[in-house]
Amino acid sequence: MDLDTLSSRGFIIDGQPLTPMTSYDAASQGRRLKGWAPGSAGPTRAVVSQLSTVRARSRDAARNNGWIANAIGNWVSNEVGAGIKPRSKSPDKAFAEASNKLWDEFTAEADYDGVLDVYGLMALAVRGRKEAGEMFVRIRHLELGSGTAVPVQFQLIESEQVPHTHHEQRPETEIIAGVEFNKNTGKRTQYWMYRRHPSDMAQASMELIPVPAAEVIHHFAPLRAGQVRGMAETVQALVKARDFDEYDDAELVRKKTRANYTGVIKRDAFEESDYQYDPFTGEPIDNSTGSPVVGMEPGTFPALLPGEDITLFDGDQGGGYGDFMRQQLMGIAASFGMPYELVSGDMGKVNDRILRAILNEYRRRIEQYQWLYTIPQLCQRMWEAVIDAGVLSGRLKVSDYATNRKAHVATDWRPHAWRYLHPVQDAQGELMLIKGGLSSRAAAAAERGYDVEDIDEQNRIDTERAASKGLRYSHDPVQEEAEEPAPSE
Repeated sequence: MDLDTLSSRGFIIDGQPLTPMTSYDAASQGRRLKGWAPGSAGPTRAVVSQLSTVRARSRDAARNNGWIANAIGNWVSNEVGAGIKPRSKSPDKAFAEASNKLWDEFTAEADYDGVLDVYGLMALAVRGRKEAGEMFVRIRHLELGSGTAVPVQFQLIESEQVPHTHHEQRPETEIIAGVEFNKNTGKRTQYWMYRRHPSDMAQASMELIPVPAAEVIHHFAPLRAGQVRGMAETVQALVKARDFDEYDDAELVRKKTRANYTGVIKRDAFEESDYQYDPFTGEPIDNSTGSPVVGMEPGTFPALLPGEDITLFDGDQGGGYGDFMRQQLMGIAASFGMPYELVSGDMGKVNDRILRAILNEYRRRIEQYQWLYTIPQLCQRMWEAVIDAGVLSGRLKVSDYATNRKAHVATDWRPHAWRYLHPVQDAQGELMLIKGGLSSRAAAAAERGYDVEDIDEQNRIDTERAASKGLRYSHDPVQEEAEEPAPSE
């Protein structure tokens, strides 16, 4: 029981009433903060109580709000790129080589729905996590005669297909937000799913089926310990992005409608017939809007009749609208966890050094998501499912897989490399690290998403082909050896 509760119930210690002490300004109950009374919901209730509303609004913003759509697309392209590629670290070299070859053969057949390859599935799963807070991947085991490289495929399941409103208490298990847990161990045992998306065009069945947890990959980024479901990662930016987008549209419409009206013609006195004909063309005046309007071509100036005067409207200069837009977009970008320059595309106020600092900080955050969520949750589970299926189907063979599985499924993951910001300086710096022994060619190649063995083999083939044609290049090792000066006596 906390101090506030004890004091409110009249508890007394050493003859004095127990009163709470406010050590933090954020805990004060003064005029400024008395209206701030948030609830104290747990990690799962805080998510699932408003999950449907936030998720629907986030999907709507991803479809219709250009700022949110650009931010999500930019994040996915940086986190996944063209794919996070694996290379086996099995101690058995033959098994490692066969595993890598099998994965490369499997990539085009990975999608159970037959739409994407395995790297496309990764990108779509990450997009689902950003847009809706989570993505489920069902591991589909196939028959041996399925015709695929290995008898396994992956099917993406959207968040709505696992109902977060499904709760149930059972003798040995409990279902919380569509996920079933063992009461004794607290481990996930099953996921309850609809057979089809409940809001899709086809008539969806409302029947729930249990899917073993071993056959489901749940990809999300929890914000609190014990959190069962994921919240859309756009949630902090949604309100500001919507308000700003509506304001920007209203401002654009205002400028557009105002541009149709150049000015007014004034006259000291009017006759009744003056309201019926255009003074410049003699044509009948348009009175459909309730007020007579005279049409004028752009760039023309009328010759006025005696007693007439023209009053032109002031031009719409916009004032500090550009600075206002920048400030609002900075708030949206900060809420999304991205640099303003990448959300807006505005690079006008940064130089290469500032941009380097911005990208370094942004890429550090991307790497955090890659190595803490995407690779261990999604990529590694996919790899292990493929290797297991390869061993069980006989495509991969090693004598101690059952007893030494952990070593044989160990993987070196290589995210898609970022382009050099300054190619010459960055490449020179990398070469200096290699020559100084602070890095290696293998490590540098891995950071670029390549195998050093593949690069060496490609260089050997290039060198042999060039030599067979009598060609020499600056990187040719034979030429470099020939051009080395003889040592002096």
